[in-house]
Amino acid sequence: MKKILIIGSNGFVGNYLIKEFQENGYEVIAGDINNDNIEKNNVKYIKLDILDENMVNMVMEEIKPDFIVNLAAISSVALTWKFPKKTIEVNLIGTINILEAVKNYCKDCKILLIGSSEEYKMKDTPLKETDELNGNNPYGISKIAQEYFANIYRNNYNLNIVCTRSFNHTGVGQPEQFVISSFCKQIAEIDKSKKAGEIYVGNLSAYRDISDVRDIVKVYRNLLENETSDLIYNVGSGKVYKIEDILKYIISLTDQPVEIIIDKEKMRPVDIPYTCCNNEKVSKYFNGTDVRETIKEMFEYYKNI
Repeated sequence: MKKILIIGSNGFVGNYLIKEFQENGYEVIAGDINNDNIEKNNVKYIKLDILDENMVNMVMEEIKPDFIVNLAAISSVALTWKFPKKTIEVNLIGTINILEAVKNYCKDCKILLIGSSEEYKMKDTPLKETDELNGNNPYGISKIAQEYFANIYRNNYNLNIVCTRSFNHTGVGQPEQFVISSFCKQIAEIDKSKKAGEIYVGNLSAYRDISDVRDIVKVYRNLLENETSDLIYNVGSGKVYKIEDILKYIISLTDQPVEIIIDKEKMRPVDIPYTCCNNEKVSKYFNGTDVRETIKEMFEYYKNI
């Protein structure tokens, strides 16, 4: 049985990724800074702080995984503007600690490093892996740097590293600082109140490529399982949605009147008007879930808690 270490397992994507690998016959070890050393539902949960170099070394020496996915990151663009130094520490220094430990203790393991569409220079057509990079926020810059270090460890130490540039994905359990989760929660609360309400929003004019998180983790598994001759893979749906249209759809799920109020606090210092993924390299792995069904699930989740 192949062994996979999922780092940052307690985050939004982590739970979905654990399920994806378990259902496909893997031994799963879930590492996170807040984990206890326990086994639950045939998953081994271990404490792993990627900023603690000694701890990372000890884990790699003991487990010697066949595969690693590093999900540990500050991934909210809004939060990275507030905490740029911490963003670099977690997203870059933490990754370097992982690569060093793999180099020293489990060099044959295959690593998947999760990057972002935020790495790209703005463009009004679907983005290809060969397009120009020009991250304009701390998150995008940290992920570009991660790729550069991945190249160093590939070229100098022959590590087997695949990088993604992942586009927006959503689903039940996504933190509320992300736009769709925020919309669903606010409107579900209005719905439960049985009276008119207000929703506070940021920029509604942006267009985003949005996927169901379950489609994304399926691609991640396939990138690890299959021969990957390329080093960088876009992971997204290839479909764009205007944020305003998503909001209107969520509002349509309630019978209560909703007033939309623009909140300047929710505006980014720099925002990208249009982001779409050219997903030709991974389309064969993609389920293509209708994201409206995903959003409806999220709305119903908030209605029932």
